[in-house]
Amino acid sequence: MRFKTGLVALGLLFFLACNTIPVVPYKQLGALESEQTARFFYPSAGGTVEAYITRPRGQGPFPLAILLHGHSLRGRGADQLLPTAEAFAREVCFASLAISLPGYGATEVTQDLTQEITRQVVKDGLSFATQLSWIDRSHVIVYGVSRGAVVAASLLNDVEGLSGAILYSGAYDLQRLYRETPSFMIRHLLNPNGDANPKLFSLLGEASRWHAPTLILHGEQDNLIPVNQALLLRDQLQAAGIPYRLVLYPHSGHFLPRENIREQTVSFLKETDAPTCPSGSGS
Repeated sequence: MRFKTGLVALGLLFFLACNTIPVVPYKQLGALESEQTARFFYPSAGGTVEAYITRPRGQGPFPLAILLHGHSLRGRGADQLLPTAEAFAREVCFASLAISLPGYGATEVTQDLTQEITRQVVKDGLSFATQLSWIDRSHVIVYGVSRGAVVAASLLNDVEGLSGAILYSGAYDLQRLYRETPSFMIRHLLNPNGDANPKLFSLLGEASRWHAPTLILHGEQDNLIPVNQALLLRDQLQAAGIPYRLVLYPHSGHFLPRENIREQTVSFLKETDAPTCPSGSGS
């Protein structure tokens, strides 16, 4: 009973924390103060997209991380990634733009929810963020979790100048995933209409044209997206000579150890983009 009470209390604290984040008109984000996170909405796909932007300590300009969340049964959006945004700001002085993808959070678009619309929503958010004077548009990485990793990977040949990618529990050959996953939920998400031969895309053929260094994180016991997806991507990147790092977690499933993920991602960011933290900040 105490354990359940503790979980309820933690959930309430997180809810209250998210609701203390100010909502700022997107045209006023240029004046966002140091060490602050703001929630805002920007226009895209005929509607409005919910996003959170985090500014580190200092004057900048700061490298930017685009944070893309995974599926949530409760429909949660970008708020899932606020702890990651805060860690990036604190430890490597990366600004973060966490975007609620169409169908999640408070994002509402009028166009059909296709992969192209999802990518457009992210690209519109990136286009807006890189206009801020405290953002270094020449240093942008994408960080995606599960479904967000699929979206992040699909952007690597669609957005020029990305300097890195972090792919957490992602899928890269959806046709093969549909055949191999033991999860009914994943099969339903991939094929909600129950088509006999669903047309699903693969990103593996595009991986040989990636230019951004890539960190791949995956659990070997993942029963939603099997680890073979990470291995297939590794093989493609290795054959093409694309710089990558693969970190497998032999005892983990779809959700990976939080502290180690933080260490791996911070280390990767330090290697791909020099930190810009002012003296006395960061770890």
